[in-house]
Amino acid sequence: MLCPKCKTNHARRSRRHGLLAHALSIVGYYPYSCPACHLQFRGLRSAPVKAAVVHSPGVEREIKATRDAMKATRKRRELALYGGALLLFLTILYFITREHSSSLEGSTVPLPSGEPTAVATLI
Repeated sequence: MLCPKCKTNHARRSRRHGLLAHALSIVGYYPYSCPACHLQFRGLRSAPVKAAVVHSPGVEREIKATRDAMKATRKRRELALYGGALLLFLTILYFITREHSSSLEGSTVPLPSGEPTAVATLI
């Protein structure tokens, strides 16, 4: 990872601390730190540089299976994140749009003339 301050290629992944760091890592932003300038920053995890290494077919299958498992895990995380956000949105929408029951609903208020009149609720 390239450090945004000193532009060296020495930045390394840091440990996640707190709920915000864990939440950001779900969408791909991970904490990094640069040992050269001591800068701590968040960045998208980039793919490692591909090396020109020849693997045997068994290793190729294992690598493909690992990548597929990582993709499936990422999809599950994204689905859980979007599902949770949708559920939160619908919950907030429900509480905003529901009809509120009032203690004035259906009660009568006497008028100066002595006749009771029903109070219309505006909610």
